[in-house]
Amino acid sequence: MNRSDSPIYADRVETLIEWMKKQDLNLVLLFDRDNIRYFTGFRLNRVVNSILAISSTDGPTYFVANLDLNRAKRDVWIDRIVPFPEDTPSYLDALRPLFVNGIRCVGLEKDTISLEQAEYLRTLGNGWESIDVRPFTAKMRMIKTDVELDFLRTAANIASDAMEQIRRAILPGMCECQLSSWAEYLMAQAGAEGTSFESFLMSGENSWLPQRFSSRKALVAGEMALLDMGAIVNGYCSDITRTFAVEKVSAEQRRIFEIASEAQQAAIAAVRPGVAAKEVDSAARTIIEDAGLGDFFPHLTGHGVGLSSHEEPIADRGRDTLLEPGMVLTVEPGIYVPGVGAARVEDMVVVTSSGHELLTSASRELMSKKE
Repeated sequence: MNRSDSPIYADRVETLIEWMKKQDLNLVLLFDRDNIRYFTGFRLNRVVNSILAISSTDGPTYFVANLDLNRAKRDVWIDRIVPFPEDTPSYLDALRPLFVNGIRCVGLEKDTISLEQAEYLRTLGNGWESIDVRPFTAKMRMIKTDVELDFLRTAANIASDAMEQIRRAILPGMCECQLSSWAEYLMAQAGAEGTSFESFLMSGENSWLPQRFSSRKALVAGEMALLDMGAIVNGYCSDITRTFAVEKVSAEQRRIFEIASEAQQAAIAAVRPGVAAKEVDSAARTIIEDAGLGDFFPHLTGHGVGLSSHEEPIADRGRDTLLEPGMVLTVEPGIYVPGVGAARVEDMVVVTSSGHELLTSASRELMSKKE
């Protein structure tokens, strides 16, 4: 992060403070690393924690581990940066000064904070209530700025290029973990700061279970294999899945692939401003159900992508969120038929003023180079 970027983050904090005042919130405590990066721009190791505290009257205070203090002071725009000791039960005691002035209501991410953390926070002050800030922060993060979209495009391009290299090289005898590890190496070589999630390739029986991690199983001719992966650029994630045939496919394997692909294209075509997220899901689900394969489509059609690999909006049944320009989501209907195979093609799209823009670009063809 560069301090010259600080107005972006300061403006976001100010937006949150304005909302806090309307909610009569004295204090917000953010523990989720993606939310914290959204408001600070500060990157941490995935096993390291920090806390962003925002007072409706005094603004932000950033709490970091002692080991990260000097870097945070250099890189973070916030003036008040406070250290805490890592790996101690009482590290939250650093927050105690925030609770001395009659705190009445605290905003927390209730899907992130642990019971242990909640109980400790109760010892810092008496009689305060809490509300969930996640709906508001999720809403803020749904609409991406041009800068955020540039990061997402770069992340999508890195993942697409790595996927294309894997596609051209896949052969029987290669093991799942060999290929997924290679994908992660290719993305790192291209400049990714990390992976959006644990990359995985699943083949044969592992694909239709589905088993969402790579094993040491070797690929066998006649199987279908799915590779799911994503790169991170400046904190922003990409997400892409492709289905491969290992040298040859049966007529039924090709049929489920073609139905999954048709469903995905119909769902992508439905992405435009003003459309409810559930309509994107319905466009895909209708095609799969009409083909008699509805029981083999066990998940949602898509999800938002940004600083988190899964965020709002969610394209699924019952999701009424209206799509707006600047939203980025995946489209990934899948079919998993025991004894036959699995097929899923996943792409990222951004909602534009007139429709959508496709961000991922690797070939969507089923066959590997050997046929």
